[in-house]
Amino acid sequence: MEPPSEHVYIAKLLTDSISSESRVREEAYARLVELESKPTYLATLIDVAYIGDQAVSKLAFVCAKNALARTRGVSAARAARSSVIDGTDESLDNLKAKLFAVFELHLNGPGRVISKDFALLFRKVSRWNYPHSWMNMHDLLVRGLEAGLSDSVSTTRTLNCVLLLHHIFKEKCSMRLVRDRNITKHLAEAWYPYVSKLWLHHWLSRWASGNVETTQVCSSFSQIDMDLSRYLDSLLIAFYTHGLSNIYQSSELLELLKLLCSKLRTHLSLMKSPVANNELLEKNTKRLLRGAAELFEKEAMVFAFVDPAVILNPAFDYLVYGYSEAVIQNCMNVLSNAFRSPVVNNERYTQQTSSMPGHQSGKRGPRKIGDDDIVIHATFEEMKLHCEMAASCSRGSSALSSLKNSSSPTKVSHHAIGGMAEQMSRQATFLFWECISSRGGFSQLLDFLRQRYLTLSADIIEEWNEEPVPMDDPPHPPAHNVISAMKLTGSTILQYVSDGIMSGDGHGDFLRLDSYLQLYTISYPGIASFHSSKHYLSLLETMKLALTGVDPGKAKLLIFRCSRVVNAWVEKVQLFEERIKREIMVYLIHCLCCQGDSETTLNLQAQHVVPFHRLYSKTVDEPFWDFLRQGTDIQRIVSSLVALANIDIPIVQHRSLELVCKMCLEFDSEENSFGTQLTDLLHIFSNRCNNLQVTASLLQTSLDFLNALDWQRCYEEDTYVNGHLRRFLFHLLFHTLVISDLPDSTSNTNRPPPRMMSACKYTELEEDALTLWVCLLRVLPFKLEAVDQQLLNNVFSIFPLLLDYLVGYDTDGDTRQIRIRYVPAIHIDIVTEYLTVIIDSSKAYLSSASGGTLCERADGLWFQNTTGSSLSFNFNLSQVQTICLESLKRPDDEVLHKSGLRLLNILIFGFGRACLARTDMSMTLHDLLLHFCVTLNEAAISPEDAPAELRRSRVSCLSRGSQSETATPWQVSKVQRHVVESISSVIPVLSRWGFDSPASFMEVVVRVLESGRFSNPEVIILSLLHASMQFNNNAYLRLGALLCCCLLTGAMASKYPGLKLFVHFQDSNLNFGGETTQLSGTSDNPHPNMYGVYIPCYLLRLVDSIVASFVTSKKDFCFSITKASLQKDGEDYAKPSSRRFHLFANVSSTYGSTDFPLSDFPAQELFYGAIKSTLQCIVMLARALGDKGIPSSIDMMLVESGRLHEKLREILASCCNAIE
Repeated sequence: MEPPSEHVYIAKLLTDSISSESRVREEAYARLVELESKPTYLATLIDVAYIGDQAVSKLAFVCAKNALARTRGVSAARAARSSVIDGTDESLDNLKAKLFAVFELHLNGPGRVISKDFALLFRKVSRWNYPHSWMNMHDLLVRGLEAGLSDSVSTTRTLNCVLLLHHIFKEKCSMRLVRDRNITKHLAEAWYPYVSKLWLHHWLSRWASGNVETTQVCSSFSQIDMDLSRYLDSLLIAFYTHGLSNIYQSSELLELLKLLCSKLRTHLSLMKSPVANNELLEKNTKRLLRGAAELFEKEAMVFAFVDPAVILNPAFDYLVYGYSEAVIQNCMNVLSNAFRSPVVNNERYTQQTSSMPGHQSGKRGPRKIGDDDIVIHATFEEMKLHCEMAASCSRGSSALSSLKNSSSPTKVSHHAIGGMAEQMSRQATFLFWECISSRGGFSQLLDFLRQRYLTLSADIIEEWNEEPVPMDDPPHPPAHNVISAMKLTGSTILQYVSDGIMSGDGHGDFLRLDSYLQLYTISYPGIASFHSSKHYLSLLETMKLALTGVDPGKAKLLIFRCSRVVNAWVEKVQLFEERIKREIMVYLIHCLCCQGDSETTLNLQAQHVVPFHRLYSKTVDEPFWDFLRQGTDIQRIVSSLVALANIDIPIVQHRSLELVCKMCLEFDSEENSFGTQLTDLLHIFSNRCNNLQVTASLLQTSLDFLNALDWQRCYEEDTYVNGHLRRFLFHLLFHTLVISDLPDSTSNTNRPPPRMMSACKYTELEEDALTLWVCLLRVLPFKLEAVDQQLLNNVFSIFPLLLDYLVGYDTDGDTRQIRIRYVPAIHIDIVTEYLTVIIDSSKAYLSSASGGTLCERADGLWFQNTTGSSLSFNFNLSQVQTICLESLKRPDDEVLHKSGLRLLNILIFGFGRACLARTDMSMTLHDLLLHFCVTLNEAAISPEDAPAELRRSRVSCLSRGSQSETATPWQVSKVQRHVVESISSVIPVLSRWGFDSPASFMEVVVRVLESGRFSNPEVIILSLLHASMQFNNNAYLRLGALLCCCLLTGAMASKYPGLKLFVHFQDSNLNFGGETTQLSGTSDNPHPNMYGVYIPCYLLRLVDSIVASFVTSKKDFCFSITKASLQKDGEDYAKPSSRRFHLFANVSSTYGSTDFPLSDFPAQELFYGAIKSTLQCIVMLARALGDKGIPSSIDMMLVESGRLHEKLREILASCCNAIE
């Protein structure tokens, strides 16, 4: 019978989907995806799978699984906001019906085992649909298992049912939601009677005698027998570990588990014979061992009543005589889980049970553990009865009131007297250690594992040695995880391991020494506290002897082991005596400075770089390093590290470079001048600049070093940064930037000028290169004369190239886009830092300065340095302004916008007149002020609409001073955090603008207010007053906010004569910035016959709170972080704060005039100058308001002056006298 045309069409598409021609593949795949929308498509794929050849059948099942996952899988369910798939889906119903029909044919037809692909597709469908929407399939599986119970021999019908059931539970056990786990639990309870009976039926007919011979397995047991055995075992294990509850309470479940363990014993006994070269037997044995490991991990409580020896003894026996590596590894996993189990290996009882008497035969009776008697209980009920009686006797009350009636004893406190969980864990631990004791004890087990399974074969060592300097661990021997799980500790273990190492011989019995070194490294965390100085010194001496003259074939591995031992010591080096630290340092220096050019010498040096780096980083301030300041040791160390920096191993290269930089900085002197060594590093880099790894290591090393610098000391102390190191870092930057060659005197004069191509030739390192650039600018000292002038000229010569690069255009298809719009925002930070250095050095921002001039050229406005200094600061200011404006056009890019605001801050500060002369800059300032006012207007939140974090704040409004007149709406006295962050970058710009060009500022304020967006302009002032109190750690921003308030109030008063200027609160106690004011006796109505606090008076209160907070409490006057914080998360770097930028931003926010040398003023004088400037502005506002018709304006401002801080009163008096 010919297949339908649709089936032939789909079969051809499936064949084409793996065609070698991409066009054919893509077209076939597109057609198949289109067919997914047909309700019969998935069912048709099943038909195609059974009528086509093997290749087409495989493709059909794969295509069906993929289509099911795309359209009805977990991701589709989540996308539909549903955790289950719609059971009424027609396509899915057709697929389920087809799978049911095919499976029914398998059960009724001749013996054919269903394919693995069919089972996997069935498994995917059953995840969401079985059993609740596929009950006919459930009934069919039940009938199949019931029929299997009556079969005398294993049949494919029974195997097919068990196989599908196995895949159902494999899928269900992978689901983690509580609801899904409950479904799995109910399924296990429903299927357990059938599976357990079938398992017993198969057990009795095949395995019950326990005398199954190897030849019988190989000849009499069919593949169906072995497959059925494995899948039944898997199902039972899944029931025990993921389905059935409280197994330890059921005698039936425990007896069946014992039979399962007996089957494991039989399998392991058969596997010991080399004749049993049976792949199926090995597969079944591994499955049983994995199940045993899962029991120790997930259901360890059962081993209180099932002696763990029934599993452990066969595993131990196989480890002694076995040969299969896969089975050995699974035995090791069983032991690992047993030792990790907090139930079977409970630490509270380990010390009591670790020295067990020999195994007693016969009926269990009382066993002695230390001074306590323990009774081994055969069942849960027996143990419960014993606990109830003990609790009743100890408390003199009813046992029923002393024990919780809980279905899960694990929920009873482990510390409760007589708690069932405690007793079960105690008994399981006893049985576990009794098993170990019966086989010779823990020491014998440890020594057996070390001798037999902690050594590497010659082939593995040879393969590991192929790397010139192998840094990865060699493959772990089988016993590694078991010994790690043992958590070795105690002086006995230390003595055993150290004796083994010191008696070892790297020449004669290398593998024995290697096993002890591994054992020492694994156990060191637990035995570290038991070491004495003698242990460390003896082990160091032993390692030195072992490393001398070792066989070259074993040298790499021995060096690796010794370096890992020392590395483990260095992790805890703070706890060592100084003598031990010194000896470790001497040993590491000996390894680093070892002479020779052999591969062994190279490994000895490279493997010990990381321990030496850690030792240096942890102990650099300790006195035992001082001896390096004399002699030539430090020269030898640095020379060796420079040589190691040339190795293509990332960790060695990076640590070597970092050590060179740090040690050159620490030990540089007239005798030890390390400029040559740093030059050698640059030579390595310049010769291998096309190597991505070398570039990455140098950049990361440099950034790590800059992370350790104190940026404030960098600014104030000329010699804080080593000159050699600064030169090295800048030359590293020059080598990293991609710039066309500079023309020399002999070159063709028609050669095009140099230009910047990119920050780094490797895109993945561009961020690191830019970060290095901005950091180096930020750590330049205030006195640039102390820096190499030629170096600085090179630094500033690339500034115009950077500007040309940023304002250049790139073409993407038919569109041209200016580069500044899509490059990382850190480019703008670099431009900002260049401007701060130039302004700080040339004093170009002073009105009387002659150190710099602005001149018009054909390509824009240029800044030229005319001081006659050796430094050249020529650059195109128009390009800087363009960069600033373009960055501010992207408010959606928050990082770029913030960088643009910082650049605008410096531009307005240093070149305000030139900026305000540009029309587009004036329009940008207008938009900035408009956004500032809109943000503050929207920040006003009524008490009813306030979010939870603001509801406890006070409520305030502005009025005209009369209770009968209207006031602004009530609003909470705090603004949200995002508002504070939004206006913080704008305040310095607005303050500087208002001071330098008051007429322009007032004109724009009036234009903004006339835009029609503000029904109550006073709300802007009140929100700004509230926001000012939330700049808790920056007094200059708080003062700048008050100055902006003065400027805005003055501009509004000229526009609105009836402005509301009295602040009123609903309650009577004032609070400023989270701190109660020190003005004792203040009130919300300090003015006679007035309602509220006059704004100039309120401003004085706020200034007084700032003085009280930052002067009386003696807080830092800089109000900025004092330590660079480069490294955030992993390799993500954050730039250190710029000392210059903070200085200029602080002055720009608060000073009416910047015509003085800012950097020469002490921090305290600068702060008092900011206070004076603020008070002058407040007094001028009060005078202006008086001129606008506010009677007694000055008097109302000074009504509380007697309660101000003494220093504030003094400054206020001078301001009033100056204005008068």
